[in-house]
Formats: sequence, C-alpha cells, structure tokens
Amino acid sequence: MSSRLVVALNRTVVEYFRKTSLNGFGLLYFIRRRRVQRIFWFFFICCGLIFAGYSVFAMILDLLDNSTITDLSERDLGEKGALTLPSVAICSGYRFSKRKMQDYTQMLANSSGKPLGFWWQKIHLLSGYTDPMSVDPEEAKELHESLGFRDVRSQLMDLSTPCVSLILKCQQNRVTINCSEIFQLRATNHGHCCVLRDGNITGELLLSLDTSQEDEFPMEKSSFPGFRLHISSWLGRITIGGGEKSLVEVNGMELGANSELRDYPLDRRDCYFPHEGDGREKCLQDCRLRASLMNCHCVPYPFERDAKLKQKSCTLEDIACLQMVAVNWSPNQCPQCLPLCNQMLYSLHKSLLGHMHPFRSTLLLRFGAPRWRIYSQDKHYHWYQILSNIGGVLGICIGCSLISGFELIYFMVFRFWSHFRHHPPNVSVA
Repeated sequence: MSSRLVVALNRTVVEYFRKTSLNGFGLLYFIRRRRVQRIFWFFFICCGLIFAGYSVFAMILDLLDNSTITDLSERDLGEKGALTLPSVAICSGYRFSKRKMQDYTQMLANSSGKPLGFWWQKIHLLSGYTDPMSVDPEEAKELHESLGFRDVRSQLMDLSTPCVSLILKCQQNRVTINCSEIFQLRATNHGHCCVLRDGNITGELLLSLDTSQEDEFPMEKSSFPGFRLHISSWLGRITIGGGEKSLVEVNGMELGANSELRDYPLDRRDCYFPHEGDGREKCLQDCRLRASLMNCHCVPYPFERDAKLKQKSCTLEDIACLQMVAVNWSPNQCPQCLPLCNQMLYSLHKSLLGHMHPFRSTLLLRFGAPRWRIYSQDKHYHWYQILSNIGGVLGICIGCSLISGFELIYFMVFRFWSHFRHHPPNVSVA
C-alpha cells in the first residue's frame, strides 16, 4: 500500500511540474538533464518562496499590532458661517454678587443673632463649594457650624451674578439679539458660568462684557478681574481681561470612525461608540466624583446626589477631604476614560484687537478657518486589501495567482487519486 502511494505521489508531482501554469516550476521538469541550470532554478524558486512567506508573515504581524489606521483630511464649512458655534461657557472672575451677598448676610444676622460683621468676614468661605482649594479647612468648618442645618447648596446659584448683568449686549452677524435667549446660568466645575445654549448660533457673535467689578464680592483668593472662557474640551481655555477688545476664533476638529470597528476591542481602537460609554469629559467628571465618594463619602458641588443610593452632599466641613482628593486625583487614574469615536472637538485661539475703557470688554466669537480637520479611523486592512497584498507578493515572487492555487489542489487531490486508483497494487518502486 505504501509503495502504491509513493508511486502515485511521484507521478502526480512529475505531471504537476510538467503541466503547471507556473513557468518557473515547469523548468524543473523540462531541463532535468541540465543539472546546473536545474539547481539554479531550484534555489531561485526557493528564494522566491522564502521571501513571499516572509512578506506575508510580516504583513500579518503588522495587522495584529496596528489593526487600525488614522487618515487626516479636511472639510470645508460650506457656506460662510454655516457651522453652529459650540457650547462656550463664559465664567466671571468673581464668584458671587456683592448686593446678593449683602442681603444674604443681613438675613443670617437677623435669624442667628450674630452681628453682621461676623457674617461679612466669614461669608467669603462659601467659595469652598466651587473651589475647595481657595479656603482654609478650619475656617470653613467653623462657618459650617455657624450656619447650622441651612441648605446653602440650593442658594449658591442665587448668590451669583446673573448673565444679564455680566453680558450686556449680544449681536449675531451684527444684528442685536436678546442675551437671555442664548445664554443660561449654570453651575459648572469652574463656577457659575453663562453657557451658550445649544442652538443654531452661526456666523459671528459679538458680546459686550461688564468688567467694572461694581458688583464684585471681595474674595481673599480665586478672584480674577475679567472672564474665563471654557469649552467642552481641554483645548479650550482662555481669559478676557478688563478693557480688552478680543477676537476668539473657534477651530474645529472632527473624529470619525468606521462602524466596522465596533467588532474591535477597546485597546485597539481607543475610543467609545455611543452605546458603549460616555465621552472623555463626562467620564473624567464621573471618575472624580467616584473618588470623592470613596474618600469623603459625599457628593461635591455642583453634582447632585442620588437619593436612592442614600448619598449625602458635601458641605464646608468636608473641605479638608475634598482638598486631599483635589491634590491626589489625576486623569491618569481613569484609563477607561476614552474619547468618543465620532465627535467634534474644538479649540479656542485669542487675538487682541485693541483696548477700551477698563469697565468694558468686547468679545468677537467666530470660526477661525473655512475648514476643519477630520481624523478618520478605519481598519488597517480590509479583507479585499489583504487578499490583494498577498496576491501581489505571491505574483511577484513566484508568479502565483488564485488559479494557481486551484491548480495545485486539482493535482494534489484529483490527479493523485487517479494515479493511485490506476496503479496496480503489486508494482514496486525501483
């Protein structure tokens, strides 16, 4: 039986080299009496096979190590100003309204029996709710004990200056509009800020800001004579000083990912699709919130506590613990916080156009360029690209194609079986 297999295999191999479409392999049969040429072509074909195998193996390793690729392109805005402005937060340098704080301290003096001067000296410690590092923990704890069981958190927003007093005039594309319709006072990590509502604000937005500090409540720390502009991205942080005429240009950057990347693990694509998680900004906020809950067992301002989980809100007596969290916490502690695979990111760039009266500042907000960058993440190789690359390497090295593969299968299966079936069992190999 073994002799019969060997004979059938020999005949199949000889027939394959004699009839194959791979000319280089056919030479091994037709020049079998020219030993030197036959050895040359044998080594030449072996080198081609080795190089083809190495190239295909290297491509597979590259695919496993770098399964995605990012392309950079640009997209025009289309019509001038067609893209809507992002949600910019304009935060005043002082945190509380002087007039409102006077009314609040008077109310405390009337209800507590302590003199007005006592409350006026201590009430600035309320800034510890929005900035724990700005106050002394012991003084903050004393103020908390003096306040008793009053729910101060619910009144912090009312003690801040309203947006209509900070942003005096608004013009969209040189047309005056109502500022209260496009700005809303919100509690953020940067204090109480006037946040541009999500809407269809396009083109240029010209704002007149009040930097007179007429209604400023005196603070020992964390005061800034002007405004800070923030955007939902770490790229957007600028300041507007008193008496400045500023041009702030918004530059957009779009991240896009092929939906086929959903099948890839997170450690390969490094981003979340909407159904998988929140964006990096939201994730970092939740991560820091968990750090406060773990160490201080309370929810810091301006986050809202979850009544179902029986969480308590942080007060001034928790300032020491919140300061410890602020010093030791780092975004590096949250490696699971990744950007969204498809989102728009913005950055702010400020240019100083001139100066005016120090009690006023103007801010011109617009997009800086008629186009924005697009970083598109896609598969490094699609199946048809892999097939094309392998076919190209094999075609150059050994002249192989898809037909050659089927030809090899045909000879090794059908022709081998034919030789095996027609070979007599009693014939031995010489």
